[in-house]
Amino acid sequence: MLNYLKSYLKRVKSELNNKTLRRLLLIVLTLFPLSAGGIVLVEEGEYFRTFGDALWWAVVTATTVGYGDMYPQTLIGRIIAIWVMLLGIGTVGAITAKLADLFIETKRRKELGEVPARYEDHLIICGWNRKVKDIIQQILNENLEQEIVLIANKERDPFPDNDDVHFIKGVMEEEDILKKAGVMKARAAIIVNKEQNDAKTVLTVLNIENLNPNIYTVAEISDSRNKIHLRNANVDEIIVDNAISSQLLVRSALYSGTSKVIEELLSNESGNQLYMLTTKKDDVGQEFLDLFIKYKKKDGLILIGIKRENEIIANPDNEQKVRANDKLVYIAGSKL
Repeated sequence: MLNYLKSYLKRVKSELNNKTLRRLLLIVLTLFPLSAGGIVLVEEGEYFRTFGDALWWAVVTATTVGYGDMYPQTLIGRIIAIWVMLLGIGTVGAITAKLADLFIETKRRKELGEVPARYEDHLIICGWNRKVKDIIQQILNENLEQEIVLIANKERDPFPDNDDVHFIKGVMEEEDILKKAGVMKARAAIIVNKEQNDAKTVLTVLNIENLNPNIYTVAEISDSRNKIHLRNANVDEIIVDNAISSQLLVRSALYSGTSKVIEELLSNESGNQLYMLTTKKDDVGQEFLDLFIKYKKKDGLILIGIKRENEIIANPDNEQKVRANDKLVYIAGSKL
């Protein structure tokens, strides 16, 4: 919503170069003080004792509010009032109509994906497939107040009523579109596998990493043989769509109920989920088993691993000592 407001104000600023709007504003800015000054000079009653009172009356009259708390009593004062009504009401109405047109036009451009994103530390989702709506809903369910920018080559915004999702229309691998999505200031990017075209995914990652080497990229591909290309593009995490599905099928067949466990851990709609906890100062140097017992008793969560730089240590040895900058991977009903 803030980004939308910024875009609207930018359009208003650019429209100030419009001669018609500038003339209307000049009329209003001239009309109010002149009318107020004239009323103060000709009216000697109890209403218009100061210029501020007169200016208040002029604004209220021109905007058709008309509280009736003060009004001119002399002939000249009433002539000034008629002048304010005829000229002021029409001018203010024209300005209001112009601003309303700008508001509608900005909303239209947003729905068409033409408004650039101006966020920082936001999350970009590149591409569109049948899973994207669920991905976005899962992110929103986390209640992280995370701004989301969606790049998709669609005619209109797939989320027109959701101010938390900013739509950019275009092809995800094009640099101009990535810049429009604010990739240089983004925190992370998810590149979904579109039409099982891994080449586009690799090209998108290359362009993203070139524009912002510090961004965290997660890419989805359909062919595991293309992992090497993504690694060469400096991707941070790779998801092989078909491989995960086949592995889950096998584990579920061999160990019944496996898919239900995985589904609960990956879904944030109910039950327990996977989270990561930044290592606290008091935890540095302690053994994993000691921390496992500590957090289980204190917070009811289960530690299952350690993320150390780009390495995941699942089910560490009991004596594994936790280092500074490590992250603890845990299962819990809610985020700690």
